[in-house]
Amino acid sequence: MNRSFILAFLLLSAMKIEAQPSADYYNTVDGLKKKELKLALKDIIINHKQLTYGSELPAAYPSVYYQDEQPSMVYDLFSTEIYEFSSSKWNKEHVIPKSWWGGAVNKAYSDIFSVLPSESGANTQKSNFPIGTVYRAKYDNGRIKVGSPVSGQGGSYTTVFEPADEFKGDFARIYFYVATCYSDIAWESNSNVKSELVQEDWPTLKPWLYTLLLKWHNEDPVCDKEKQINNDAEQVQGNRNPFIDYPALADYIWGSYTTTAFSLAEAQLYEHVTPGQIDPSEPTDTTEIINPVDTTGVLVVGETLLVDTFDSASDGNDEETGGSSKQWSGDDWFRTVSNVFQAGGALRLGSSKNTGSITSANLDYAGGSIVVELTVKGWTSVEGTLSVRLGDESQAVNYAATINDAYERVQLVFHNVPRNPAITISSSAKRCFIGEVIVKACSYQEATVPEDVNEDDVVDSQDVLMVYDIIQQSASNEKADVNSDGYVDTQDVLAIYDYMQKH
Repeated sequence: MNRSFILAFLLLSAMKIEAQPSADYYNTVDGLKKKELKLALKDIIINHKQLTYGSELPAAYPSVYYQDEQPSMVYDLFSTEIYEFSSSKWNKEHVIPKSWWGGAVNKAYSDIFSVLPSESGANTQKSNFPIGTVYRAKYDNGRIKVGSPVSGQGGSYTTVFEPADEFKGDFARIYFYVATCYSDIAWESNSNVKSELVQEDWPTLKPWLYTLLLKWHNEDPVCDKEKQINNDAEQVQGNRNPFIDYPALADYIWGSYTTTAFSLAEAQLYEHVTPGQIDPSEPTDTTEIINPVDTTGVLVVGETLLVDTFDSASDGNDEETGGSSKQWSGDDWFRTVSNVFQAGGALRLGSSKNTGSITSANLDYAGGSIVVELTVKGWTSVEGTLSVRLGDESQAVNYAATINDAYERVQLVFHNVPRNPAITISSSAKRCFIGEVIVKACSYQEATVPEDVNEDDVVDSQDVLMVYDIIQQSASNEKADVNSDGYVDTQDVLAIYDYMQKH
């Protein structure tokens, strides 16, 4: 391929990415919110060409879903397989199953935004399952996982499919598009198949589903590839995915901005936040903290809330670069995992390209202070800090140990932790190893306790007897003057008893 051809291809690709919706494409949505905004978007995007499923749709794929470096190859969101459009390895896959509306041949049946090319094996495994976070995988091809969902997800289904982190936002925006464009088709009409979309103007997506999709949508922003797909699909089908053009729309319909009118003048293309609005990707947990923690005094560690030594991650090792290639699907404590690998009784978080994370089930804790202990080491070099999050507080862990070293033990203290929190541990850049995690409740006691007269770190009857002895001997002892009134007498004994009753 000569240099002039390469330059021409790159310039053409850049032009496609820079293409934008026409100036008046979204004019009718200005000033609307929630259901009215969703319906106005539907009126815009439903007026598109209905492609024939058997011929026009697959014929259009090479001009929309192509690999940038190798345009003859399929861009596949479901599989890491590399294959050409001329191959027999792929077929067409409905992101939202057609069985959910009974399979009628309507515009949704052959929509190029939501019916994608997919490697045949991944297509079969994905089946008619909804999207979700996989707790325990039974299929994992490196691009999608299929398995049982974490608690609270899946709706009517006991199996879900989960895309790789770098495609979670892409899939979320496809779901938003379908729920907007096709809210009035016969969802739930097939008595033999459950649907997680409902035939209604709003929300159409069931609450567990749009909550998850909003999270993925804002954590994985619109990328250049999606812009290209949006532009090219418009040339084929005649409409656009508005959640790629204006990502903030999703939060005006289902999320943080539903009580605010959408302003087209203030909105910015491809931005997830409208100026003046709170970033929906930032934590919004406003759980009330009961009795904020006084962090003065001596830290006293109490009840153990979580201990995980990752025995289920028994495959491989944490001592060589090829020893941690098998993915880990989680355990009873850490049910939500992303890009995590087994390392011989330890975990590797992240890969050479992506970060990794683990999130626990909610801890049984009334709120207050928590101590987190963990062991950590890096890859062949330290590729970034480790992040530990509890409630609204996140702390970065710096460490120096690498793959050939012993683990470093780290202790973190979190204050004003809300009730029943979950803990999230994630790599900030590429790879690191975690050997174990221990989480304990803790509290603060006064640095000095006057009632502990004999200084044995316990206030009990021995302190009372010591004060009585001093009173009987008429001796001078500053320590025995518990109430600091200048005398050692029965008032000091009462002060000790009062402390014992309160503690």
